[in-house]
Amino acid sequence: MLRVAVVLGLLAGCVGSSPPPVSPADAARANVQIADLENGRSLLMRKCGGCHRVPLPAEHSPHDWPSKIGDMMARAHVDDQQRHLIESYLVTMASRPASTASR
Repeated sequence: MLRVAVVLGLLAGCVGSSPPPVSPADAARANVQIADLENGRSLLMRKCGGCHRVPLPAEHSPHDWPSKIGDMMARAHVDDQQRHLIESYLVTMASRPASTASR
């Protein structure tokens, strides 16, 4: 019975929340193309989700994300362009006003 509980707990941890989708308002607020934010989100899910739970933008402040990404670049095989897109997505979404964060 304990084994079943452990397996279910591990599976529940894998499901988790996915990073929030972007909106035209997010792109306008950050003065970036919506396609760039969408590409950053996609890269985040693909590059980070291959090894661990995909981080959510709200887990760190917009100021902290660049160094967090820097720590993982080599391990995730992220090039400079990919880093820029991922960072843009995370910083933009982490600075999303609270009133729109749940939409």
